[in-house]
Amino acid sequence: MDIKTYIGNLINIKDLDFDFTSLVSEVVDKQNGDYCLPCFSLAKTMKKSPVQIAEEIKANFPTDKLISKIEVVNGYVNFFLNKAEYSKIILNEINSEKIFEPNSEFINKVACVEYSSVNLAKYMHIGHLSTTIIGESLARINEALGFKVIRINYIGDYGTPFGKMVYAYLNWGSEEELEKNGIDCLQGLYVDFCKRAETDTELEEKAREYFKLIDEKDSKVYPVYQKFIEISKQEAKNLLDKLDVHFDSWKGESAYSDELSNVLKMLDDKKLLTSSEGAKIVDLEQYNLGKCLIQKSDGTSLYASRDIAAAIDRFNTYKFDKMLYVTAVQQKLHFQQFFKVLELLGFDFAKTLTHVYYGMFSLPNGKIASRKGKQAVLKDLMEYSYNKAYQMVENRNFDESKKQEIANKIANSALKFNAIKNERIKDTVFDIENAFSFEGDTSAYIQYTYTRISSIIKKANIKIDINKVDYNFLSSDVAFNLVLMANNYPELLLKAMQQNEPSILSKYLLELCKQINKFYTSEKVVTENEQSTHTKLYLLENLKKLLTKLFHLVIIETVEEM
Repeated sequence: MDIKTYIGNLINIKDLDFDFTSLVSEVVDKQNGDYCLPCFSLAKTMKKSPVQIAEEIKANFPTDKLISKIEVVNGYVNFFLNKAEYSKIILNEINSEKIFEPNSEFINKVACVEYSSVNLAKYMHIGHLSTTIIGESLARINEALGFKVIRINYIGDYGTPFGKMVYAYLNWGSEEELEKNGIDCLQGLYVDFCKRAETDTELEEKAREYFKLIDEKDSKVYPVYQKFIEISKQEAKNLLDKLDVHFDSWKGESAYSDELSNVLKMLDDKKLLTSSEGAKIVDLEQYNLGKCLIQKSDGTSLYASRDIAAAIDRFNTYKFDKMLYVTAVQQKLHFQQFFKVLELLGFDFAKTLTHVYYGMFSLPNGKIASRKGKQAVLKDLMEYSYNKAYQMVENRNFDESKKQEIANKIANSALKFNAIKNERIKDTVFDIENAFSFEGDTSAYIQYTYTRISSIIKKANIKIDINKVDYNFLSSDVAFNLVLMANNYPELLLKAMQQNEPSILSKYLLELCKQINKFYTSEKVVTENEQSTHTKLYLLENLKKLLTKLFHLVIIETVEEM
């Protein structure tokens, strides 16, 4: 229920046409009411003091069953809700799932979201978590609001690293090892090539030659490259499946490598293209965006030219209403540049493109050893997390398959939640040792809250009779605060979408769980009073529905038992 609009529409001051909804806000100190309206901004327009205006609003406010009392305090109009009536409306909206209905403004609109963008020449590592989880959460948020979402994994399947791997394989690699070890073999070839290149200066030139052969689809080299791509892509898909992340498109950079000539022609026709030291650029100095490099001096394409081609292709294919690119903040200038180039080319959809950037996501030094190099490999991190989670359940009275299922859900949720529990622009250090604590801002705490609700409902073993629900039993501060918080869901969902900020929902979920824990530790749910029991169980059942929806949006997996 949009209670702010509800209150705002009931306010009526003679000869004043004003949208009061924008001024209505929730009260922090519930002793002063549930919602308030400050009148200070109206003083100049109405030529009256805020106190006088507040008194006039109170005097003209109609009798309403949802508003039990109105008070005026120092220029504020404070509204006290009829707790029983309000609780009935909100819980019934959750029960009927009306509160989760899509926003009519966004139905039939299309949102493309590019994220993860796995580089197939390397292992997926901890740095991929932020883009993957922020992107997936934003995709789900937009879907919940009514958008048709196209998930795009713009894979890195192009460049000299593939020339290095193919050269290494054809010159000292082993087909048997490749068949046996797959991605580990490919990474070994890459690392070995780089190590040999430190002393053999000709190898770098060989890598460029072999990449050119890949680009030319050489009959010997290209099939090897394709095999490497399929092995790498399957490895990435396996890891992403475990994280419950799935894509509609895996169209990568190589798909747009032949589009350079078209991009150059478009820019030349618009007289945007200039030469600089043998390279082709678009000069964006007048927009304080420097120079956008389109073609290298050796005639090859760059990120900007391929991204321009990809954006045009996606708009032609999907006719999107908005396109989100979820990448690190370090790429901010790149996106500003190619967005501006598309605008200068006359593409109206350029204004619908948004770079959703985020800070660094890392591990404390020395916590987890990497398989190769300095960064923690995602496969290793997931295995480590699973082992930590399994320790939590190994002594529980579950069969082995149940233990493994629960451990997987706890482990994967811990990884994912840490990527989006804080504002995305903040640098985040994933403290894996504390991520599985049942106390604090962790997914384990959130999952435990869910299992606790499930346990209470299960132990009660009562089929709720709506005729026995008396909403007056939800008049305590802790119970009614839960109802108020539950009703914030639509507003916060919309805000998360508008700001491209999943942490708005993560923080909301944490606060909701804290309030739920406070509720069932301060109030007995199942009592001899039948009406009280049915009412509080009805509250918990609806909160469980809300938690399930929020879990989906922030990619936490539900666990009935822990």
